[in-house]
Amino acid sequence: MHCCSRALIFAVAALTLAISGSASAQHLDVLLYDDGSGNARTGGVDVDLLAPDLDTHVFEAELLGDTTLPTPTFAGAEPGFFGVSDAQAGLLPPPNGNLPAGAGVTLDFLLEPTLGLSLARWNQSLGVFEAPGGASILLTTPADPFGGSLDGTSEVLGLVLGTSASNGSLHEHPTFDIGSAQGVFLAYGVAHVDGLASPSNPFWLVFGTLDECVETASCNSIQEAFNEDIELQIGSAMEYTNATLVPEPGTALLLALGLGAFAHGGRRRSR
Repeated sequence: MHCCSRALIFAVAALTLAISGSASAQHLDVLLYDDGSGNARTGGVDVDLLAPDLDTHVFEAELLGDTTLPTPTFAGAEPGFFGVSDAQAGLLPPPNGNLPAGAGVTLDFLLEPTLGLSLARWNQSLGVFEAPGGASILLTTPADPFGGSLDGTSEVLGLVLGTSASNGSLHEHPTFDIGSAQGVFLAYGVAHVDGLASPSNPFWLVFGTLDECVETASCNSIQEAFNEDIELQIGSAMEYTNATLVPEPGTALLLALGLGAFAHGGRRRSR
C-alpha cells in the first residue's frame, strides 16, 4: 500500500480510538505484529473499531462468576490476542506490518521482573501487589486444552495460542480460570511468533473477579456493590502497573529477550 495511504488510514484509526474514550480502552485485545524488522511485538487493539494502540501493554481481564452461589467460581476469555490481515495491515503505522502467514504463536507467562511473582494479588489498602495467597489461575486455549497453571512461583511456557491464517490474521481467546479466589490479580507474559525474532516485548494482564450480572445489567444491590469494589481495585491496579511495573520501551524489550531466553531453557510447568 502507498505510504501516504497507510499514514492516512492510521491517522483516522488513531482519531477513532481517541474519540472512543477510556471505556473501550479497558477492553482492548493484545495486538501481535511485526515491527518491520522481523521482530515480534505486542500492543493493544480495539477489535471492533480496528484501531491499534501500540503503546498499550497493560490489559484488563474480566473473570465472571455468580456471587449469589455459596462458593462462586470465576473464569473469562478476555483479553483476546489479535493479528490484522493483509488487507488491514495499513492500519499499523509504518514500518510495522502484520504477522506472517501460517505462523504458530505461543505464549510464555513468566515471573514479573519487579515483583518476582508469576501471579500476584492486589492489596487495595496498601496499594501494592503481593503473593497470591493460595490463589492459582489455569490458562488454556482451544489448541492447548491442558494448558498450565500460575500460582505465584510457577511459570507456563509455550502455551499454544494458535496459527495465523494465510492472510496473516489471528484472533484467539485463551480461557483464564481462577476458581473460587476473589479479588484483582496480575500476570505477566511475552509472545513467540514463528518466522519473527522472539520473544515480543512483554504484556501485563490485570484480572478482576466480577459478578456475571454485569453482562446483562441485571445486578441487585449486593452484586452491584461487589462489582463496584472490584472495578475500583482494577483501576488502582492498572494505574500502579502502568506507573511502576511497565519500563521504558527499550528496557522492556531487553528484559523480555533475557527472560524469554532463560524461560525456554526450562520446561513447561502445568497443573
